[in-house]
Amino acid sequence: MKARVLGVVASAVLLSACAATVGGNGHPAPAPPSESRLANGQPCKLLTEREAVSLGLVGKGEFRAGEPRNLIPPTCSWAAEDDRESSRLSAGYETSFSLADYMLGDSPLETLEFGGLKWGRYASVASDSVCLLATELDDTSFVVLVSSDLDDKAKACDLAKTAAPFVASHLPGGRPAPEPTIETPEPSPLASLDPCTLLRPEEAERLELRGIGDAVEEQPGLDLPPGCSWLDTDGQGGWRDLLVYAGDRPVEEWYFAETPGEPVEAGGRTWTLHPEPSDFPGDCIAALAFTERSSVVISHANADDPARGCEKVREAVPLITAHLPAA
Repeated sequence: MKARVLGVVASAVLLSACAATVGGNGHPAPAPPSESRLANGQPCKLLTEREAVSLGLVGKGEFRAGEPRNLIPPTCSWAAEDDRESSRLSAGYETSFSLADYMLGDSPLETLEFGGLKWGRYASVASDSVCLLATELDDTSFVVLVSSDLDDKAKACDLAKTAAPFVASHLPGGRPAPEPTIETPEPSPLASLDPCTLLRPEEAERLELRGIGDAVEEQPGLDLPPGCSWLDTDGQGGWRDLLVYAGDRPVEEWYFAETPGEPVEAGGRTWTLHPEPSDFPGDCIAALAFTERSSVVISHANADDPARGCEKVREAVPLITAHLPAA
């Protein structure tokens, strides 16, 4: 059994093929390459940015040059928008050797039709969780799509099959693809919430903060949603300002989310407390997954007495929870 694994290592390009050893029969003389809507050998143009995004992928693919001597085509790999390795799509676009050579003579397990072109589904020696779909353009050019699902091998071909009509629309003989649809999730109630309303003036004063909070604008450069800051009132003491962020940002996207937190219950909701999530002594953060795509974060610190860093965060959690809208 011969096998060729093309960059299927960790986060590298996922593109593989396998086949049994074939005999020495020669191939027919190659036919002149067909005219393509793409410049030959440009796999990253097999999907537009909008098409890639509609598939749950990042808009721009990562190009990798081919190795004709090793029968490796130029490839492009699109990572999943949510960084899941199992949702990566790779495409190879070759114009100088045949699909039969690339597949080492193997026949497809089945023949399918996508976008007006015939596609073969081939076995991969890399894993039965890896799916290869390939379409032959002429005797010396072809396109191969690769997707996988490491958790459910029955779904390994799902992404490649969904992408195939879009890819076919950029190839000779392919039909125009339907307009890609990009789902925009409905904003949560936090999207229009003023975070400064989450603490009443008398509540802030009980926490030894200035009663009225100051709005903190959204900071795209720091990837922070809108927030509010309440100044401390201890002068040069160790307490710092209390910050509250609330918006449509999944709690998993915060920098501290990879570390486990201490559950804190308040008002029927479960927050997680993260003492010293950064290198700042006495820093403390409480986070709440408001919905799957939105969160609330409270940040405070005591530089003089780090052991008390979470003291006022714990006091603020039930106060802020009481003023949150219904999810």
